Amino acid sequence: MAKVQLDSALTQIRGLLGGYVFKHTRHGPLVTKRPDMSRVKWSPAQRAQRQLMQKAARHYREAMLNPKQAAQYRAVAAKQKIPVSSLVMGEYLKNAKKSAGV
Repeated sequence: MAKVQLDSALTQIRGLLGGYVFKHTRHGPLVTKRPDMSRVKWSPAQRAQRQLMQKAARHYREAMLNPKQAAQYRAVAAKQKIPVSSLVMGEYLKNAKKSAGV
């Protein structure tokens, strides 16, 4: 694998660009070809998990619209040194598992 030193302007690139995915890992920037997922058949369990994650993301966006609730979440996340989205979505997922009896 080739190692490349990126120009300072290119070090901030993230996401999809022209069929390539630009990522940042603890080892440095990484460029990969976009995976072809057109032939993947998702199992029912995978579909259910994807739907659950979509609901958790929706819950996070709605929680952040409420300034008082958002401030509380930010304070707790800062204290735990984790991203606010991880805190809110994790809380939603834990509650969903409890209500499902898992």
